[in-house]
Amino acid sequence: MEFNYSALETVVVGKSVNTELPKLAKKLSTERIFLFASNSLSKTTDGFAQLREALGNSYVGLFDQIGSHTPRSDVLAALSEVRKSNADLMVSLGGGSIIDACKAVQLALDQNVNSEEELLQYALQSDGTQGPRWGDFGLLSDHSRVRQIAVPTTLSGAEYSNNAGVLNTQSSAKEGYRGKDLCPQCIVYDPHLAASTPEWLWLSTAIRSLDHAVEGFCSKETSPYLDAHFLHAISMFAESLPQVKTDPDNLQARSLNFQAVWLACCGLGTVPHGASHGIGYILGSFCGVPHGHTSCVMLPAVLQWNGEEFSARQKSISTALGKPELLASEAVKELVSGLQLPTSLREVGVEQTQLDKIAEKAILHPVVRHNPRSLTSAEQVREILELAW
Repeated sequence: MEFNYSALETVVVGKSVNTELPKLAKKLSTERIFLFASNSLSKTTDGFAQLREALGNSYVGLFDQIGSHTPRSDVLAALSEVRKSNADLMVSLGGGSIIDACKAVQLALDQNVNSEEELLQYALQSDGTQGPRWGDFGLLSDHSRVRQIAVPTTLSGAEYSNNAGVLNTQSSAKEGYRGKDLCPQCIVYDPHLAASTPEWLWLSTAIRSLDHAVEGFCSKETSPYLDAHFLHAISMFAESLPQVKTDPDNLQARSLNFQAVWLACCGLGTVPHGASHGIGYILGSFCGVPHGHTSCVMLPAVLQWNGEEFSARQKSISTALGKPELLASEAVKELVSGLQLPTSLREVGVEQTQLDKIAEKAILHPVVRHNPRSLTSAEQVREILELAW
């Protein structure tokens, strides 16, 4: 086996971003900090105002207009603002869309991208084709000139990947961008700041990271090193998510949620995921379903469909969830429903008339093709969709 560590250097759990960010900026010898944040976080929380005060003169700008799924137009608008600020460090405060926007801007800055056409030269299209220059990232310098510190307020795990997903709003498809150090340089998990995240978003993105762990464990390319991370992440989620559901102010449980994400996402970019992720990408871009909800709906269905060939492997998942008497699909669905999250496509607004089109798009996606039980036709994908209906 071969395992390649990412360019992530530091993870801080359970401390305030107001104290940790100035320390990290000093450690990295950076002086001009540009913030990315969700609009709601930047305008409605006292914590954000306190952070700006803590940064003092090192704060040089803010962009808080990144839409869901990271629209390309928003990335280009953010790129313009970061360039004007002459920032030497970007900080993302929010979920996966905010973190991915920072990654795309980082690539554009490093490669001197100045237009939409130039950015698309680095795009991996959702049908598996790739832009002619995406492999060039990193050739202009050994390391990106401007890196990111991520302060996640959801549990999707985007902070661990060297990939960024950007939405083409014209085709309702995602473009991928990849680079050797697109992942954040540092991560700060502040449970106080995260407590302002809406409950549905917090819990559903946790299921997204549970999906990372489950499909990573089910991958044919996993290893004992990764399996240990994946199974412990599953166990931690099963224990700590109901605690947060019962008591949203339980900051210790939120910190455990963060640490479960850390374990679940250690394999991002190392082992391929399967149909839950791949179909989820289509549900997100084509149907507008939040990524967390796609995993809530699709993971039990995919486990059920895969179980015909991989029931022995899935037994470990049920045990890690504390439900050894159940099938893995049943144990996951029980956890999701216990958190009062959606468990069917109907609940997330997908129409039955859309299923054929979703299946046709999904079977072309390379992640779907990596499913451990072979998927070779749209009809097979439709079978999974019916299980999720």
